[in-house]
Amino acid sequence: MKILILKYLTDTISEKELELLYDWLKFPENQELFKSMVGTNHTLDRAYSSINTENAYQKVLEASKNHKNSVVKIYNTLFKYAAILILILGTSFGLYTLLKSDASISTESKLEEAPQVVLEFGDGTLKILDEKVTSNIALPGGEVSIKQEYGKLLYAQSNKAITKLAHNQICVPYGKRFTVELTDRTVISLNAGSKLKYPQSFTGMDSREVYLFGEAYFNVEKDESRPFIVHTDKMNVRVFGTKFNVSNYSNESSASAVLTEGSIGVYSPSETLAEKDLIVLKPGQQAIIQKDSFIVRKVNIEKHVAWSSNKLHFENDRLADIIKELERHYNVSIDNKSSELDNIRYTGTFSKESIIEVLNIFRSTTNFEYRMENNKITIEQGRH
Repeated sequence: MKILILKYLTDTISEKELELLYDWLKFPENQELFKSMVGTNHTLDRAYSSINTENAYQKVLEASKNHKNSVVKIYNTLFKYAAILILILGTSFGLYTLLKSDASISTESKLEEAPQVVLEFGDGTLKILDEKVTSNIALPGGEVSIKQEYGKLLYAQSNKAITKLAHNQICVPYGKRFTVELTDRTVISLNAGSKLKYPQSFTGMDSREVYLFGEAYFNVEKDESRPFIVHTDKMNVRVFGTKFNVSNYSNESSASAVLTEGSIGVYSPSETLAEKDLIVLKPGQQAIIQKDSFIVRKVNIEKHVAWSSNKLHFENDRLADIIKELERHYNVSIDNKSSELDNIRYTGTFSKESIIEVLNIFRSTTNFEYRMENNKITIEQGRH
């Protein structure tokens, strides 16, 4: 979202992006962040003491309510110091240079920056999903209806022919989880830091295909006439009606699928789907792909699906790997300054514990210290 605020400050924000920013500002904590960022820019040059952060915030609201074609024109001094502001906000200068050379920004980047769950429709319209409410969501074209029940989206079943194939995409940021029930009654739970792209409706389609980045737990409705396929950049999963977990994070060296019930087959994205060539899993097995080779092994299912019950389950896991899960689960940044701690292993299950409580439990058996400032945690080797 910092990128959208920067684009607002530099007068390069589009109307759709302005609407997303407006929705984000409905949350009081976000309003304070927005005003703080404008105020930070103001302190760069005290000579421009006329900048009013409250006025800038009100201009966003007015512009979005009026649906103007042109974006708000704001103070030239804000343009002048935008490059310095972006450095203060912790965004790379390279990204700022990219924005200067090309005012457009990809939808994927916008979704990753959003602090709330975001739903993108096929026409590029973005909607922030507040997990505290229930509501009916109007879809472009009106061919399929969606109901939101707190942290879950339910697509209504429909036999009506779809005039144009449209995909929706839902993005779940760190610290949150969300569930989608598709038109075929398949239920997909998304872990923190995940994106799922899927057809708005499967009506008239020969197969049911979705695209995953991150991690999700699938409960696929059986339909022998229309196979269900999960695409990731490292592996694909052919589903026969079952329950399974797929993990495919970009900061992980491998992708995996764990079967809890039913049957699935895995294959490389570079291969065409041929059932005779599938590596078929049995319940309790995991398929891992590393360097284009599959490894199949027996695993403890709970370790891989605990997150879907809002739990963390570690089983002789390295601290370096645990840190990645903690960052996603708690929406924090963890910097481990001691490489000696990376290979320390821990076992345990956590449900309602805070990040501080988890770290304190680890620290009770290991000599390390940590400090936390805002959402950043620094870990260092303890002093003997």
